[in-house]
Amino acid sequence: MKGTARFIRVWGTGQVGTDVIEPGEVVTTEGSLAVVLERAEHLDQVRQTGLVAPETRVFVPGAYDSPDGPIVLGYDGSLSDPGGDVQIGTQFFLQTQDYGTSEYLSLIGATLVKVVDERDYEAFLVDADTALRDGSFADFATHPMVRLCDAASLGAPIGSDGPRLRLYVAADRTISTSTTGTVLGEIGDDLAALDAQWSKFNGESTHPCAVALSTVVPEEVRVAGLAERPWIARYHGALAAIRSLRSRNLTDGRDVQVSGFGGRLVPELADVAQPWDVAQEEAPLLLSTPAAAFLYSAESERIFQVPAAASADVDRLLVHGSAEAAQAGDLDRLIRVRDYFDGVGVPVCA
Repeated sequence: MKGTARFIRVWGTGQVGTDVIEPGEVVTTEGSLAVVLERAEHLDQVRQTGLVAPETRVFVPGAYDSPDGPIVLGYDGSLSDPGGDVQIGTQFFLQTQDYGTSEYLSLIGATLVKVVDERDYEAFLVDADTALRDGSFADFATHPMVRLCDAASLGAPIGSDGPRLRLYVAADRTISTSTTGTVLGEIGDDLAALDAQWSKFNGESTHPCAVALSTVVPEEVRVAGLAERPWIARYHGALAAIRSLRSRNLTDGRDVQVSGFGGRLVPELADVAQPWDVAQEEAPLLLSTPAAAFLYSAESERIFQVPAAASADVDRLLVHGSAEAAQAGDLDRLIRVRDYFDGVGVPVCA
């Protein structure tokens, strides 16, 4: 059921991983990629208006799984009310949880964690601030089985989010990208109309996505929290990086340091004003455990082990933004390190 896990994660988070499409690839030209219906009787209607296409994964309550296009996956439980268990098909089980109580969560499988009110949003920001200040990350947020819902509304890069990626059709026939999102239309509207509404709302916001959390977090509160934290996209990248290491059993999450959070791997670099990587959403992250150092690219989801002799050079390049500016080390070696990571498609400086 790996496909099920991937597509329900796409629907919940608004993020599409490289296990679903390649970086830069168009999500879909027909229909939405992942659609959740609250009522089974709406399936034929959303098919008729083109929201569900042959390549769509559509999650339908009480339905029998169908491998024919569109791929219909039946589910039992609620995908709109956090705090319960959802069974998808006969083999896949999913937990849903609100952010505020997730630190007390006992994980038994794949879990979607959702911000459901302003208190949850404040708790998310407090955890991000703690990570930046102390280098300490909430354990549940970096667990390989956990994903944060509506990530772009929480400051992650918006990427491919939008109606062409995911849709939620509520019992009252209204449609959004999220269970807590702005109504973009209703059954009968086509994908182009929904996409236009989504673009309109986000075009009016300084911090997209302005849609997915709009019914539970006032837009002015959401935007103010993100504006005070210009590094928040890097925080999302750090969560993904630690999650990646944990999934490979390279750390338990408690012994990992992420450069830029709670200091730098090279301590004196913490005093550099306006470090290059903080302003770059796509800059990779340098991590260190007692056993090794690693470079993680959030954009491509690739991870590289960095030789001990090169980790300080990588940190200097990420902070200073060029080999010439980072000349506390050997310039020729810095250039070699820079060129190597350029060559594998993960640049560590401008």
